[in-house]
Amino acid sequence: MIPHIIANWGKKLFEFRNILDVTYDSRLVNGAYGGSGISDSDTAQPPNRDRAVAAIRELLTGETAAVRQRARDVSTSISALQIFTDAIETIAEKLVKMLDLVKKTLVPDCSQTQAERMEQQFQDLSRGINKIVSRTEYQFNKPFSGSGKTFSISIGNGSKINIFARDFRFDAQGLNLKTNPQTALSKVNDAITNIDEYKTYLDRQAVRLSDITASIESEIQVAMGINIKDFQPGFAELTADYAASLIPQDKQTSINTQANLTPNEILKLLKDGG
Repeated sequence: MIPHIIANWGKKLFEFRNILDVTYDSRLVNGAYGGSGISDSDTAQPPNRDRAVAAIRELLTGETAAVRQRARDVSTSISALQIFTDAIETIAEKLVKMLDLVKKTLVPDCSQTQAERMEQQFQDLSRGINKIVSRTEYQFNKPFSGSGKTFSISIGNGSKINIFARDFRFDAQGLNLKTNPQTALSKVNDAITNIDEYKTYLDRQAVRLSDITASIESEIQVAMGINIKDFQPGFAELTADYAASLIPQDKQTSINTQANLTPNEILKLLKDGG
């Protein structure tokens, strides 16, 4: 079957009027995948643009409508999840820096001047965390601020992902790295544990969305009647080789094809080739 497909597809590729006419009858695609081309009587007729466009529109709005809606739902979920993942990762980075500062103050030879400087850095990082918490929101909901609410986002087919409300504010008031570093150390460690648990949850949701995206791609291929294996490099190479082999057999067609190219088309081909 493969040689027959290549022969039919390669021949159609060689007939460049089919390539340059973007409204060429969509049955060519299905014919190539199914192992059969269009009949001679069909190829002798010029493409019916209105019919081709109508067929394509009906296909896109009909068979793939449900799949495309689910794809939009998943895209929305991915965007929302990314907002919270970015915030969690940034907060985690700041907490690690705060932990490092606390550990440095525990060193016996840490001077008062050094401790004061690190104390200031510690407080700055704390304020940075609280700013991130206050501006991380989705549809006016701030789930990390202490007053936000848990909410769900649809991913199609009745499924959803949850963004749980959890307070990630860091209260550094009253903490002193020099006089009471153990208290600061304990509080930072608790915050890191809290953030790591939540990040693990978000990572699981990201994997879930990735699997769903792959499934949607497969569903679109089925709805469109496309076999992705037909687009593998090996098949494309065989098809191109066959199309090239037709040129010596029909030089007049090759000359006519070149003569029919407009200057803009030639320029585009040259640019693409460069």
